[in-house]
This record gives sequence, structure tokens and C-alpha cells, in this order.
Amino acid sequence: MISVIYFIKNESDGGIIYPNRRKSGTSALAVVKKLCVKHLTSFESYQKSVRHITKEQYKIPIVLSSKYAFFATKSYHHIDSIWINYMQIKEIIYMDKYIEFIFDETYRIKVSLSTKSYQRLVSLIFKVLNYKVSLE
Repeated sequence: MISVIYFIKNESDGGIIYPNRRKSGTSALAVVKKLCVKHLTSFESYQKSVRHITKEQYKIPIVLSSKYAFFATKSYHHIDSIWINYMQIKEIIYMDKYIEFIFDETYRIKVSLSTKSYQRLVSLIFKVLNYKVSLE
């Protein structure tokens, strides 16, 4: 299994996992679904549980562990959606029409995402993390 994932992006030959540019042979969403299974849940079950706990319905981030907390930049099934691992973001630059996420000196990505939407996603990530801690 890949140890570090910055983001997963669909390209012409399928989902590419960064920073190593590893080809998955499937879509970015399929990679996230496989990661869910490796963490003993299904994508669908995870979504159902988080919806029940948080009362949120849309664009729910996938928080699997202290290493992996993915959020989609668009609808889950949208081919241009990029799955960003919140846990690997080192710096964020907010602009008018987009946000730039910096992972290291080599990898950065600009996405069309409002500050409000991003803050909502981060809030949900922490709600899920706190909920998981409360179960221990």
C-alpha cells in the first residue's frame, strides 16, 4: 500500500496518485473506495454513517485515519474531481476564484473551491476525527 498520498487526480489514463505519479488503472474515486476497504469500511457505509452522525448530506470528506482524510473538489462522480488528502497539506493560499494547496516544494495544486466550502470540509474532517476519538 502507498504510504504517502497528496492527492488523486483523474488523467487520460486513469487515476494518478501523487506525489509518486503512480497509475492506479482505475478512476480516482475507485482508488478512494479501495482505500476505504483497506481501512475496513466501504465508501457507501462510511458515507451513510457520517451522514447519520453529522446530519450533513453532501461532499462528505473521507476520514480513514490520522494519515488519510480525503475531500473531493467537485461531486464524487465528476471526472474532474480531485481527491485531496487534508493530512498532507502544508500550506494554503486563498485567492478570489481558487485555493492553492501546497504539499511540499515540488507539489502544489490550484483548485476552484470557495473558502467557505473548504472551511466546511475541514470542519467536517474534525467532527469525524473527534467522533472517532470519542469512541476509544
